[in-house]
Amino acid sequence: MKKKLIPYVILATVLLLLVIIAQIFPTGRSRIIDLLKFNNRATMRAFSEFHIRDTASIDKIFMVDKLNQSITLSKVNKSWIVKKEDIQYPARYDAVKLLLYTLHTMRVKMPVAISAQEEILRKMAGRSIKVEVYSKGRHLKTFYVGGVTQDNLGTYMLMEGADIPFVVEIPGFRGFIASRFSTDILNWRSNILLAEPHEKIKKIEVKYPDNPKAGFTVVQPKPRQYQLFDFANQPAKSFDSLAVKGFMEQFEIAHFDRFVNLKTKEEYDSVLNSKPLIIISLKDQRDSLQTYRFYEIPAVPIDEEGEMTKHLYPQSMWVINNKGDWVIVQTYTYLLMFRHCGDFKPKF
Repeated sequence: MKKKLIPYVILATVLLLLVIIAQIFPTGRSRIIDLLKFNNRATMRAFSEFHIRDTASIDKIFMVDKLNQSITLSKVNKSWIVKKEDIQYPARYDAVKLLLYTLHTMRVKMPVAISAQEEILRKMAGRSIKVEVYSKGRHLKTFYVGGVTQDNLGTYMLMEGADIPFVVEIPGFRGFIASRFSTDILNWRSNILLAEPHEKIKKIEVKYPDNPKAGFTVVQPKPRQYQLFDFANQPAKSFDSLAVKGFMEQFEIAHFDRFVNLKTKEEYDSVLNSKPLIIISLKDQRDSLQTYRFYEIPAVPIDEEGEMTKHLYPQSMWVINNKGDWVIVQTYTYLLMFRHCGDFKPKF
């Protein structure tokens, strides 16, 4: 060996020794040693166990947290519903689609270092979400979703029955996926306010507390057969049936922006006891009654003098239904629903 190569050989040897020491030293964070200490078969199975190849066959997802708050997502025909205890609602299509995409694309990034496993397992024992996935009524798998890594690019997960947690990610996605597994039903409920097909509506009553004579009632004894009554419950001799049909169709597509869930009970009671701008009551063919009260959101100062303006229909409104839901709606999306009895007079 040439003398001029000796320093390089010595340097390479020292570097190799340092790497070996780092792998073996107890405080090391090497994944190589971790993998060597795992049972190879179990490790390979865990690497491919979290994701689900055929998400199209999934028809039920159950999630529960350590506070025993749970939700169930179920596929009924081609639609999804979300259920909490005995109450169910239509589910948000975009949220369910994102969850199914996550189940399909998430992959194990690395096992948690042996030196950190005890700490991660302890944290997951106190705070994690249990996820059960079913396909065609058959249980597929159960795993636990924990917190996120320090760099916010991975999520800790643990397969049921295992004692080795892993860091899971979506390749190419810079972020964590833990938030996509939520037990808060408000994150899953559809933002369609009524979601009632107009053919299934039996009766709609609209009241204007500040203008009672503008109120009216539409009755649909059979699909697309309408009866119109004024505020005094007197039948209209003639009316524009196409206008009534257009009015009825709004109840299937009317949506809201978001839930109001930061108000106190005192504020809720204060709004509920105030005079609403509009009251809409809907009864379906099962005689199930839904009542929606539309309230003006208090005006805010618009200039330095603190002046406030009021509009006939403000830009946004509060809506509280008889189930206690409190939401915010954009007024312009409801203008075709805010009809007066005179709006249905024949045009010819």
